[in-house]
Amino acid sequence: MLAESSAFYASYVALWVLVFGLALLVLLVYRHFGLSALGTLEGVQRDGLAVGEEAREITGVDADGKSFVWVPGVPTFLLFAAPECQPCAEVLPSVNRLAEVGPRLDLAVLAVVAGAGESATRMREKYRLRFPVTAEDGGEIFGDYRVRVTPFAFVIGEDGRVRAKGLCNSVSRIHDLLEAGGMEALAQEVAREFAPNDAALAAVEGAA
Repeated sequence: MLAESSAFYASYVALWVLVFGLALLVLLVYRHFGLSALGTLEGVQRDGLAVGEEAREITGVDADGKSFVWVPGVPTFLLFAAPECQPCAEVLPSVNRLAEVGPRLDLAVLAVVAGAGESATRMREKYRLRFPVTAEDGGEIFGDYRVRVTPFAFVIGEDGRVRAKGLCNSVSRIHDLLEAGGMEALAQEVAREFAPNDAALAAVEGAA
């Protein structure tokens, strides 16, 4: 009788160990697929401050090593980038051109990079940027804007709110972000200025 009771309790304990083990495996599987989803294009597009949310004030160090402050309230194309990011290297020449076209239609351009002030200097010199670049320099700008990957951009309206956001690794994405942000005139300006050198954008314009 004692042997039977011991066997019963042992099997009971073994059953619960199995249940907890299976539960742990299920959680790990869900975690795996959740992280995989976050890594997809759709998952990344959900990053960043939500459309309609107020943009955060930005303080950092510019490419000249000086303190820099940007306050929402001016229509701005806000790009999060990194000096060694290959997709950034591909789109930054077009962002440079946007910085030339933008002022005619009241749009400013600003780039934010992680790291110390030297990162902003390296970014400006490496890509010969003609618009302001600021580094976090110990701040939490990427965290404040909930940005995980680069290049990621926001279109900020004159009301200081996010009008559009998303990955920005091509001219066509610059066009789409401006259009989604209600800046149709500037989006068309981009199409006219950039389309000859970007087949994807030419296709977008042709389909419109």
